[in-house]
Amino acid sequence: MSELSMNDVKIFFDKDGKAREVLMSYEIFLRLEVFLKELARNKQTYFISGEWQGRIREAEADIQAGRMYRVDAPEVQKALDWLDE
Repeated sequence: MSELSMNDVKIFFDKDGKAREVLMSYEIFLRLEVFLKELARNKQTYFISGEWQGRIREAEADIQAGRMYRVDAPEVQKALDWLDE
């Protein structure tokens, strides 16, 4: 699939910042449809669900706040103990 950019799609937001309308050409729509079907075929669609996006944002916030622990193979037990704290 050829690349898509935000220049290909126009999103209209309401005063609260929620997306309310999307404007794109039919050609772009067809390209997105192919892309989404490919994701579904490869069982990757869960990454685009609202639930997973929320989990990803939480994980990124934990990383930014330093709530993480880097582990090398010899330290796996130490990491598991840290998770149980």
